[in-house]
Amino acid sequence: MKRFILFVIMCLLLNWAAAGAADMDTDAQPCHEGHEHAGHSMDNMGAGAQLLYNPAFGDDIYHTHPAGMWMVNYKYMYTNMSGLRSGSNNVDTNSVGWNSNKPYNYMMIPTGMTMNMHMFMVMYGVTDRLTLMGMANYQANNMEMLMNMGMGRPYMSQPVMRTEGFGDTELRGIYKINKYLVGSLGLSLPTGSIKQTAPMMGMEFRAPYDMQLGSGTYDLKPALTYNGLSGDAKWNWGGQAMYTYHISKNDGGYSLGDSLKLTSWVQRAFGPAATWLRLAFNDTGRIRGQDSEIQKILDPVTGAPSPDADPRNYGGRRLDGLVGASIHTGRLGFGVEGGIPIYQYVNGLQLKTSWILNAGIQVMF
Repeated sequence: MKRFILFVIMCLLLNWAAAGAADMDTDAQPCHEGHEHAGHSMDNMGAGAQLLYNPAFGDDIYHTHPAGMWMVNYKYMYTNMSGLRSGSNNVDTNSVGWNSNKPYNYMMIPTGMTMNMHMFMVMYGVTDRLTLMGMANYQANNMEMLMNMGMGRPYMSQPVMRTEGFGDTELRGIYKINKYLVGSLGLSLPTGSIKQTAPMMGMEFRAPYDMQLGSGTYDLKPALTYNGLSGDAKWNWGGQAMYTYHISKNDGGYSLGDSLKLTSWVQRAFGPAATWLRLAFNDTGRIRGQDSEIQKILDPVTGAPSPDADPRNYGGRRLDGLVGASIHTGRLGFGVEGGIPIYQYVNGLQLKTSWILNAGIQVMF
């Protein structure tokens, strides 16, 4: 509830900022306005129009397109996680072990994880104010782990845990409220599997929550975006607030924590290229409920207790700082963005995020 209240407050602030900007007698226009002033011709796009290509190579920054215009986007998103964290403090691997009077009593100890996501997005301008979007993704997750059986025994490396497949699908309507504000509503469809399995200690278990490919629920994702452009169309700045609400529990008996995502950016065009700086804040709640199959991992006799099998070890807050660059030629745009956490607080015991890389290609016609 607190996250939703904060989302509403941020929406009001963005609306206030847009109202203030509208009161200023300037010629500034947001990114998508550049397309309309270009007469829908990609060959006549100016610097302001080409800013549309970013910073959408990172988080999805929602914008509209003129009627009849298509945009197809492929994006690769990579997250590297290494080492353990509890709250805002790092946790040494030696502090985790099984029945050995260590602060954290687990047998299986995650030490690193990589998350690879391939996203495919299509957008179409129904009118100059309304754009529809569809997005699908394919994921590959890899987790490295150690095992400790206690009784002074050494830590032993375990085979990498892997899951792979299609994730959830999102449908979204995006509406231009005025020249500064864009509102949108997304619906996430549970097309990603929540029944992935993985071997541990020679046994087959349902993989922990962070190794599953989807939420298993229908999720509502409202968002409000503010976008401004300087009079010379070389500078662009803005902010976006998005909330993800998991409507009910899934077939596994749980729902992922609701989340609030805030992002802001400033970017500069240099002819066909652009660079930007971005801040992204994410506040996610704990998992509600539990999957009885995943819970079997925590059984002290027949399982292989691991922190990521406990729903209390999920959620938290993280602020990322990112820098990116893009270039466009004709109808094509290419971009890359990288970043690191500036601050991260996790609930319980979790792997910590080390760095992030996003890259993509867009074509408009």
